[in-house]
Order: sequence, then C-alpha cells, then structure tokens
Amino acid sequence: MTVKVLPSTPQDRAAIRDVLLNSNLFKASDAECVDEMFGLALAKPTPDNYRFLSAFLDGALVAFACFGWESLTHGSWDLFWVCTLPAARGRGLGGALLSEAVRVATAEGGRLMVIYTSSTPAYAAARRLYQTHGFLHTATVQEYYNVGDDLYIYTRRLA
Repeated sequence: MTVKVLPSTPQDRAAIRDVLLNSNLFKASDAECVDEMFGLALAKPTPDNYRFLSAFLDGALVAFACFGWESLTHGSWDLFWVCTLPAARGRGLGGALLSEAVRVATAEGGRLMVIYTSSTPAYAAARRLYQTHGFLHTATVQEYYNVGDDLYIYTRRLA
C-alpha cells in the first residue's frame, strides 16, 4: 500500500468531485461548493486563496483536503474539507492530509487552525481524527446545521 499526498492539480478536479459524491457523507450541493472552491483556487493561485491536497492510494485519488488562510485574521487557517472514499478509510489518508495541511499552514506563518464539523454520528470518525492530531473541541453552536445537528468547532495552535 503506497500513500502519497500532493498538491492538487487541475487534472484532479473530476476525481475530487467523485470522492465527495461517493463519500456517503455529502450531497450534490456540497460537491458544487467544493468544485467552485477548486475553480477559484485554480483561477487565483495566491497564498490567501483555498488550497487543495490530493491523497493517492496505490496511484488512485481516493481522498482530498481543502484548507486556507482565513482573510482578515493574523495567522488563522481553516480546514474546510477532509474527505475519503469509504473503501479507503482507516488507512491513514485523512491523517496524512491533515498533517500536510498543518505543515503548510505552519510553514507559512500560521498560528491557529480551525475546523468546523457536525455533531452527528456520521462525523464521529472525523472528530476522532481531529482530536488524534491535537485539535481541541473549543466550542459548540447548538442546532447550527439543523435540529439535532450542532456545529462543533475544533482548534489547534500551530506555532
């Protein structure tokens, strides 16, 4: 099993959309959002725009992450998405993507990374991943996404 995490390229765009649509977690509207973010990242590849990472397992793109510097802050970064195909879960891809996002943000002067996620059981594995990588559950916004679906905010100091 060979895992590689690389900056995403324009050729990864369709596969990233497929990963999201086949994740059993997200809907077509989420895929549209990610595709729009990817398009913006391609059109304006600047330090203050979205960044995408692609994770390959034995040469196939099976996971991705999207993160970026949060405008109007001094060194805060957001992790917007980490998504892995169900058949590839449990093989360290999410952790590899998260570690690389933290490494890039830290290297570029980041001091804090923030993650927003759902409180539902479907996101329990993601929350464990964040905690395993040093993120702390620092806030909850009740019923943010829907009735019975709170927003959990995780943070990690980078420097």
